[in-house]
Amino acid sequence: MTAEYLELLAQALHDHGVDRPVAVVDLDRVEANCDAARAGLGHGLQARLVAKSLPCLSLLDHIRTRIPTSGLMSFSEPMLSALLAAEPDTDHLLGKPLPVTAARRILETHPDAARRVQWLIDTPQRLDAYLSLATDTGQTLRLSLEIDVGLHRGGLTPDQVAGVAARIADHAHAALSGVMGYEVHLAKLPAPLRRRARRASAKAYERAVAALGQGAQGLCLNTGGSLTFQDPATQSLATEVAFGSVLVKPSDFDHASTGAYLPALFLATPILKVMPRNPVPGIDLPGLRRTNLAISGGHYLASPVWPEGFGYSGVFGRSSNQEVWVGPKTTKAQPDDIALLRPSQSEAVLNQFGTVLALRQGRVVAEWACLPN
Repeated sequence: MTAEYLELLAQALHDHGVDRPVAVVDLDRVEANCDAARAGLGHGLQARLVAKSLPCLSLLDHIRTRIPTSGLMSFSEPMLSALLAAEPDTDHLLGKPLPVTAARRILETHPDAARRVQWLIDTPQRLDAYLSLATDTGQTLRLSLEIDVGLHRGGLTPDQVAGVAARIADHAHAALSGVMGYEVHLAKLPAPLRRRARRASAKAYERAVAALGQGAQGLCLNTGGSLTFQDPATQSLATEVAFGSVLVKPSDFDHASTGAYLPALFLATPILKVMPRNPVPGIDLPGLRRTNLAISGGHYLASPVWPEGFGYSGVFGRSSNQEVWVGPKTTKAQPDDIALLRPSQSEAVLNQFGTVLALRQGRVVAEWACLPN
């Protein structure tokens, strides 16, 4: 990501007339990332896109023209509800357990949700609640088991799987749909710990699947994440892997495993003020003077990347109104120019402004509505 690329991007957005904070995706880079992801998928392995990381239906549609998918992974009631209403056939695997009250509302609002949603079960107590919901509604619920494969953020142990699966099989309105094991910790551990953790994670997942015996055939065996889905160890027993963020590559996903991917998501906002050699409040010493600029909005989950050399001001602090950046004494930046930030994540950021601008070959080609968080 060169200064030349950022300068051209800022100029394209200025020429388009951007006059408020917006999210921006570079479709040329998204497509290159899709090609890299498709090349990294194991033979016969399906992809499941993580909707919270790509929370824009038009963007998801664009990606799905390049990556065949088994469905979406959804995380919130509002986004799941919007997606169920927008698409008639997409399969949804919950990426985190929803409170049973939220599941009840989804079933009441969307009559086909029981057929299209795999509800995540992480404890025997959660299973109790969902089996009661199935009894109350008379609808057969598809239940997927969240397994703790070493991340230790909750989930069933492999030893609990057989008993939970038997209870599901014995219920008139429940069906086991799959097994999900999330192992993002493997990408973030130091190398000596990672080797041991990879073996332990694979063993935990294998034990969970083995506990189902012949009942595992035909199930959705899901694992992976943006930092791990291309790891052969992750793919060993899985029928599908989930990923999303890496396709726009926010800065949290700068990692050895994502070197083939390009940053494709930016935040853009007008520069309101440029204040060369601005004195530090309370101190009027020329030697301490640098250029300050104030942007529209601020306090984003993102870091300044343009104009070159600017960063957050430790003196003015963070602000959601007109955040002040500090940079070189000399700068070409002018009021109404466009400042650019690179988000640290895409979830809850890409859809922060309601719409996203899509660029191709340096020109804005569409403005897309985003999904609710």
